[in-house]
Amino acid sequence: MRVSQLLIFLPLLAQVTLTLAILVALGFARVRDLTARKVHPDKVALAGPEAWSEGPQKLAACYRNQLELPVLFYVAGLFAFSARLVDAVLLGAAFVFVASRFVHAAIHIGPNRVRPRFYAFLVGVAALAVMWARLAMSVVSTGF
Repeated sequence: MRVSQLLIFLPLLAQVTLTLAILVALGFARVRDLTARKVHPDKVALAGPEAWSEGPQKLAACYRNQLELPVLFYVAGLFAFSARLVDAVLLGAAFVFVASRFVHAAIHIGPNRVRPRFYAFLVGVAALAVMWARLAMSVVSTGF
């Protein structure tokens, strides 16, 4: 099945949107802590994660998570696009990855239950592995 190469940018943009939304939420949560005097404004530069209330702590950890594993997702997507290797399998895996990141983030900033969050993480890792396996197979089969 022929797939438009540009479609790979839909899950990439969704992941970027998620990351930026978490960053904005983190900013608002930290401003709330500052206005409630939970953290002194002069101490922000030196404030460790424990200085903030639970909400900003969870958002900060979630934001950091969006800058870890998704790096491999962005590289895979851009590599697939630039090499014209986007197909239905890779695109499907990309959407599964992003869906898993949305679920992971919702759990992380919500109830933060480790087991369901870990399962969401595993789904994302599996989807990412499918993407990279598909890219590797395409490279090997075409002698790229």
